[in-house]
Amino acid sequence: MIWVVVGAAAALTVLFWQKLVNWANAILSGWLGDLFGKEIRESFQMLLAAGDRFMVIAQRAVGLLQERIKRARILFRHDQQTRKVEKVLIAELQKENGEVVKLEAAEVIAWHELPDEVREKFIRRQSADVEIELKLKA
Repeated sequence: MIWVVVGAAAALTVLFWQKLVNWANAILSGWLGDLFGKEIRESFQMLLAAGDRFMVIAQRAVGLLQERIKRARILFRHDQQTRKVEKVLIAELQKENGEVVKLEAAEVIAWHELPDEVREKFIRRQSADVEIELKLKA
């Protein structure tokens, strides 16, 4: 649950970044200057500019990654013997030379952390694997 809140906050921050920067520069930096002095206001503005540079770099990196990802999916594996559930992220990325590279990252997760539809498929179908295709572009 906490990851949903953190993810939503991060998404909103990215979406409204320019408005946040403008507001912080116009309102918050003035308030800090009035309350604590010119040096604090200037220090805050320098931090704000550094944060803006970081955000722009991150947005460019995400854009580049979205261009390169050709396919991504999550595979949930349920081992009936050990009762362990493994979440595997599988992505296919295209390099600059056109070659497609397959990447996998896996972790063992608790049963209660599975999405509802995945738990239901494991229970109803007695399936060992459930795969979800990720939507990459709108």
